[in-house]
Amino acid sequence: MHRLLIALLCLGVSLPAVADKDDAPLPYDDEAASDEPDRPKKSRKSERLRQEDEDAQERDERLASIDDPNYGIGGDVNAGLVLLEASRGGVDPRFTFGLRFTWEWGRLFSDEYLREMFFADVTWRFAVTTDGTGQVAGWGSNHYFTVAPAFSWPFTKSLGVFAQLGLGVDAAFTGVRVEKTEVQLQGARFLLQYGVGLRGRPAILEDETVRLTWRVEITRYLRGYMHDTVFAAGVGVLF
Repeated sequence: MHRLLIALLCLGVSLPAVADKDDAPLPYDDEAASDEPDRPKKSRKSERLRQEDEDAQERDERLASIDDPNYGIGGDVNAGLVLLEASRGGVDPRFTFGLRFTWEWGRLFSDEYLREMFFADVTWRFAVTTDGTGQVAGWGSNHYFTVAPAFSWPFTKSLGVFAQLGLGVDAAFTGVRVEKTEVQLQGARFLLQYGVGLRGRPAILEDETVRLTWRVEITRYLRGYMHDTVFAAGVGVLF
């Protein structure tokens, strides 16, 4: 009996210790813990897809500037009718001819749409006038040298309308002949150019490394107090 009481007493003392051990908090592993909040699987998937889309868009923009088959450099010849404003009043219609160098500087942008919108021209165009009789005659020639950036609204990659504004110089050469005596004069004045037109760039080669470029345009030159209007068409190549 005495031994039974001692055994019950020992059992009663050990039970609270076992209970306390079982109820103790589990150890927390700091290294296993993550700094990011536990997000739902759907949220993590959406974020990953969004990041992939951004990476693909950035890659496409880089490739648009690297893989473009054209450098955007070319030139054309153009001809048409110029209505020279005459000092005596009215206009004097004359034939005009010119050469033009074009740089599509919009290709400096990575965006594919902006690359087709901007270009600039360096142009030389001239017209000649003559008037008088066999004894007394006068002649003159106007040489228009301009640098003109342009803004294009493309309908497609190969067709669009454009507006242009530029500056330049009008080099004028005139002469008066009385029988066998001739007097020549020359001068230059500031020139303002503006106009609108239609521009096409169809591909000549299958890989689009060479394009045919053509234009139909209306251009005006403001030289001093006089306005000259040009109706012209041009054709050339673009590399």
